[in-house]
Amino acid sequence: MKAALLLRSRLAAGWLCAVILLTGWHSAKAFITDCSKPIMLSEVTLKDATLEEAVAYVKLAVKKLGIFADENLNVVILGASEEQKKKKISLDVGEISLRSALDHIAHAVGLKVRVDAHAVVLTSAAYSEELTTRSYRVPPDFIATGSAAK
Repeated sequence: MKAALLLRSRLAAGWLCAVILLTGWHSAKAFITDCSKPIMLSEVTLKDATLEEAVAYVKLAVKKLGIFADENLNVVILGASEEQKKKKISLDVGEISLRSALDHIAHAVGLKVRVDAHAVVLTSAAYSEELTTRSYRVPPDFIATGSAAK
């Protein structure tokens, strides 16, 4: 009985994955990090653009491609200084992948690119929002006796 339920739940999960793939529900990370068929931009032409202008240009180029269901690419800028935001970016390339274009833009102002499930995040090296896990070993009676610092 238990094996039949497990098999049925696995089949249901497999069908759900197939439906998701067939209907086109993809995360931004799946589209941007897929090296077998990257999102290609026909050209990127920036001359003395600020960081916000460069990001807006790339977002508009992706919107014209109509790849995402809502036709928007979410780009978040975290931890960029005012100097980095005002720095001028010039880039003139043809037939470039979206990831490479974002890497060039970020590198020009001293940022790095991180692709999350639903957004592309441009961050400074000093700014980190990544979750870290730490484990601490405590004696079994730690809660009963209180903390060690008295």
